[in-house]
Amino acid sequence: MTETAIHGAPMPGSLWAATAAPGPETPPLTEEVTADLCIVGGGFTGLSAALHAARAGARAVVLEAAEPGWGASGRNGGQVIPGLKLEPDEIEARFGPELGGRMIEASGAAPDLVFDLIERHGIDCAARRSGWIQAAHAASGLRLVEDRVAQWSRRGAEVALLDRAAVADATGAAGYVGGLLDRRGGNIQPLSY
Repeated sequence: MTETAIHGAPMPGSLWAATAAPGPETPPLTEEVTADLCIVGGGFTGLSAALHAARAGARAVVLEAAEPGWGASGRNGGQVIPGLKLEPDEIEARFGPELGGRMIEASGAAPDLVFDLIERHGIDCAARRSGWIQAAHAASGLRLVEDRVAQWSRRGAEVALLDRAAVADATGAAGYVGGLLDRRGGNIQPLSY
């Protein structure tokens, strides 16, 4: 990836910018176009919307001020994590069993969507589906992790509670009291994705 200026500010240097696979040319729009769908923003959400719209037969145009991934999508930590900020039981309590259940199902299956797209389209983004660990640094955090494991387990997710030794073995960090392993997750090179 080359540095791209947006409103005078170059894309910040980062590990992702330094190691990204070359992306396709994305020339500026210089002529009038007609589309079924106009998407503003070439991050994960905008590009996914364009891809899925095109697969459904729609003509989509993505408008991006710089280059795809210039914003938060190309600068995140690269973790592919299932779920939402709230725990599944709280989502169902807030949104009801029907809508809440669909939200939980979609967010829990999000890594499947990401890794399936990578495989289907041969995306060179250093994808590794090796799981995701949420480590707990204190007993209070461990209780939250235990609750998360119980809630996702009831919903059939492949999650496990890790003790202190298992977290240390998996991460190389000895300061945690335990954690959760969610085998649905993984990581990617987000700017290449």
